[in-house]
Amino acid sequence: MHTYTFLLILHVVAAIAFIGPMMLTPRLLNRMREPASRETLHKLHQQIAVAGWILLAGGLVLLYKQEWAWLHMGWMRLSLALFIGAQAIDHFWADKVEEKVEQGYAQAGARLKTWLCLKLAVFVSICALMIAKPALFA
Repeated sequence: MHTYTFLLILHVVAAIAFIGPMMLTPRLLNRMREPASRETLHKLHQQIAVAGWILLAGGLVLLYKQEWAWLHMGWMRLSLALFIGAQAIDHFWADKVEEKVEQGYAQAGARLKTWLCLKLAVFVSICALMIAKPALFA
């Protein structure tokens, strides 16, 4: 197996490990007051964070192996912008809102749930872009 193929498989597995747990988080927010649900949510958050870093690092290595050629493609630029934008919002805004949810603010929980659903849609869109590789901004 070539190194590129191995890295691509690792990247896809990291994407699954990233998106899979994210699908559960909006449902767990409804049960945040239960200690078991809160603990599960924190574990999922950690898994999503680790998978996100592996996903980003693996993607950068894949770009490097392609001699950065895909950076000239519109679908890749859009994917990177969506990924970095969603991660920045998550880091600078959603983490603080999650703390408010833990303190019992119901409105914060509704906003966080909306964000998680939107974030999931963004990452599913990124997956679609990566698979289809449409001729955007060509």
